[in-house]
Amino acid sequence: MGKRSGSFGLALQAVRAALGLSQEDFGARLGVSRRTLTRWEVHDELPPVGQRKHIATSFPDAPAELRAALIRSLELGEPFVASLTAAGPSGAAPVATQAPVSLDGALLELCERVDVAPGRLRVALADFLRRAEAAGLSLQATRAALERGR
Repeated sequence: MGKRSGSFGLALQAVRAALGLSQEDFGARLGVSRRTLTRWEVHDELPPVGQRKHIATSFPDAPAELRAALIRSLELGEPFVASLTAAGPSGAAPVATQAPVSLDGALLELCERVDVAPGRLRVALADFLRRAEAAGLSLQATRAALERGR
């Protein structure tokens, strides 16, 4: 069983309730099964860091105070949380902002575009890059070949 949080499950449930989503619909937005979502909500089990970062940026339509509580419960550390939040107008509750582009962020964006879970896509991409390298292709040559295929 994964690391436990004191407030993650309740914060996740509060955001889901505020958005009026079933566990199936909420899980689909996150790319996880209802069973996984239940484990997070009921047992307060924290997902892997990459998924926590995805969760932190997935609900811009949630009320700001619930979103802020969810982000705090994810235990991502101050530098990441600071990159997500900025003071709203006249000292209002923090609101999510565009996070700096990172490799994890780019991977999660790609996962959303192709509707594949992050773990599955990461493994497939790593395997693809290993094969390209074994074939003697540099990263630049691999990129050029992919761009030619558009």
